[in-house]
Amino acid sequence: MQPNEWLSRSYSDLLEELKEFLRFSSVSAQPQYKSELYATAQWLKGYLEKLGFVVQLIGEPPVVHGYYESSGEAPTVLFYGHYDVQPPEPLELWVSPPFSPRIADDSIYARGACDDKGQVFIHLAAWKYFVEAYGKLPVSIHVVIEGQEETGSETLYQVLAAHGMQWRSDVVVVSDTGFFSEDIPTLTIGLRGIVYGEIVVQGPSRDLHSGSFGGVAPNPAFGLSSILAALKGPDQRVCIPGFYERVRPISSAERQLWRSLPADEAHYIRLMGAPAVVGEVGFSPLERIGSRPSLDINGMYSGYTGEGSKTIIPAQAVAKVSMRLVPDQDPTEIWQLFKSYVESVTPPGFSVEVRLLHDPAPAFETPTESPYYQAAEKAIQEAFGKRPVPIREGGSIPVLSALQKSIGGAPVILMGFGLPTDAVHSPNEHFRLSQLRKGIHAAIRFYEQAALVRSSSAF
Repeated sequence: MQPNEWLSRSYSDLLEELKEFLRFSSVSAQPQYKSELYATAQWLKGYLEKLGFVVQLIGEPPVVHGYYESSGEAPTVLFYGHYDVQPPEPLELWVSPPFSPRIADDSIYARGACDDKGQVFIHLAAWKYFVEAYGKLPVSIHVVIEGQEETGSETLYQVLAAHGMQWRSDVVVVSDTGFFSEDIPTLTIGLRGIVYGEIVVQGPSRDLHSGSFGGVAPNPAFGLSSILAALKGPDQRVCIPGFYERVRPISSAERQLWRSLPADEAHYIRLMGAPAVVGEVGFSPLERIGSRPSLDINGMYSGYTGEGSKTIIPAQAVAKVSMRLVPDQDPTEIWQLFKSYVESVTPPGFSVEVRLLHDPAPAFETPTESPYYQAAEKAIQEAFGKRPVPIREGGSIPVLSALQKSIGGAPVILMGFGLPTDAVHSPNEHFRLSQLRKGIHAAIRFYEQAALVRSSSAF
């Protein structure tokens, strides 16, 4: 049975299963959703067991590990994904409740629809196709689906240390990236690394009356503002000494390829809904995202922010800051440079604490010469009708380096199907149904092509 024939017959049932998956409010960042993480893991366990996988839930919240052993000399594929999602707030900006999936405009709307439940489901559906069409899968598969990707993967790091070598595989496939656009299929060949921390500026020991102490008390909101303003110059370059020292230059071949894409400033203005594009002078928007490091303020708060007025000088001000890193930058070194610089530019009258909130992660690259990369190319070309463009993604999947190392260094194929317009991490997140359907087709063909590659792992 051909994939499109099976998809036509099974499509409505698959959509209902995806809706079931999306109804779980599996938010890892907020403790009130802890039970939902367990419920989601149990749902995945049941789904995989029906397909013939041997499944175990490991750690807290559970890492779902499933294993299917194929006959013969077929290679072993490790699939990685995550079932946790970003917090849905602000709730008032959602057209429909974030955990009540809604279909409209050839899209399914829900938190996690694209990142990453919808893309995980693509592979669940592909495996279901093989079981229903042939009674077996063409390759051996380790499934690793975690519940903390959005908050640092702490449990998965522990699980990998204990079990990773038992999961040795020939290739890792990940669907947590996306296409450049619906008309330009993409295979991601690199992800930026990340360092994430917060700056805590302390002024007085308590909030003070701004009339009684205004003019003499150090205001930490101003102190924090001064620090943040010192992080970048007018040319949008990061001012931390040594920040760019190890940055790898963009190759002429990549620069030529990317400049052939319709990725001008107008393209990004349309995607962002912002009045202008900003960024490091001397580089195109796509180069800034894919091959240059960046620094951003992710949130800041100080003093009274409720309705009405409260005339105080706050005791404390906090900013959360992330840095996205490119190949050859050492994330531990960058963190130390950042911390030292923030301390050096803190104005008199304040104390500052610079806290690391997650383990730093390096940038990640995937080899295009791998036969599994070529299998993914063929699969996407058949399903979407065009050869995918190799491109670097600005986002991060921090645990990938540890995962790759723990299972023996297998190549990682970043075969994602999201679109820049899917509102990932934002209200009204959605996933195009055409991407879902063609993505299932591509995943089926990928596993078929992967089965033709001779296994090279030494188990």
